[in-house]
Amino acid sequence: MQSSELYHKKVHAAKFSIISNSALIGLKVLVGILTLSVSILAEAIHSGIDLIAALIANYSVKTSGKPADDKHQFGHGKVEDISALIEGMLILFAAYLILHEAYSRIIEGVKLSHVGVGVFIMLISSFSNWYISKYLFKISKETDSSALEADAWHLRTDVYTSIGVFLGLSVIALNELFGGPLWIKYLDPLIAAATAVIIIKAGWDISRDAVFNLADIKLSESDEENIRKAIEENSEHYVEFHKLRTRRSGMFKYIDLHLVVYKHMHIDTAHKFTHHLIADIKSKIPNTDIMIQLEPCKSRCRGCHIDCRKHR
Repeated sequence: MQSSELYHKKVHAAKFSIISNSALIGLKVLVGILTLSVSILAEAIHSGIDLIAALIANYSVKTSGKPADDKHQFGHGKVEDISALIEGMLILFAAYLILHEAYSRIIEGVKLSHVGVGVFIMLISSFSNWYISKYLFKISKETDSSALEADAWHLRTDVYTSIGVFLGLSVIALNELFGGPLWIKYLDPLIAAATAVIIIKAGWDISRDAVFNLADIKLSESDEENIRKAIEENSEHYVEFHKLRTRRSGMFKYIDLHLVVYKHMHIDTAHKFTHHLIADIKSKIPNTDIMIQLEPCKSRCRGCHIDCRKHR
């Protein structure tokens, strides 16, 4: 797929996330105020963070798609990782707000109203976020976008927490109709607290991965295995390779290595071979920038074009 197509798919997905989050926030805030439910208000806060994350993702995917310039000679890919880090920190902040409000409700107590409306809205929220997050995961995988992936994880955690709130409010509604134990009144803030714990896990994972990418951690084992496989498939044209290094910047992956060739290989032949090798690697791992440094074989074999392999 062309880079321009990937870019437009990312931008479209980011805009779709903004619109859907805005609609869900409005519903949750209205119902949270109507029902006085801290778990629904916690979900509204969570969706508010999702909206901020979607706005950040929208900005980052647009910026990261810009070509390299004099100031950013390796492109703008790191913007996506910075975006993911900010999103992760926002998730952790949202978890703090939810825990604080849940604690206040447990201490002070509050009686809910119009619980049935809250149950219905949470059910709608769960289904909506499931399909939206599924779409964002699909696009983030196709475009290798860490910002969209972070945004998708926001919505996916929202699915699980909305289901939890839906079940909790359902129990509270049944308790109001048929009666039940006194501790049920604490179920709403307890669900909110459980929501916060799930959110903390998601925020930690997103922040950790973003820091790793910003620190230029190497590519995954599977990616590096594909790189080695592409190189070794052409082993009859070189002696050996070493100093393989990899890193990631947003959707782009950077690879450099030293390639030892036969000492009598013509410079034109070596140049053509490196272009062939780069094309082979890119066929296995798209969106890559590859740098190959050629080195002559230092062995003293007379028939190096035939015998050098035994000196690997």
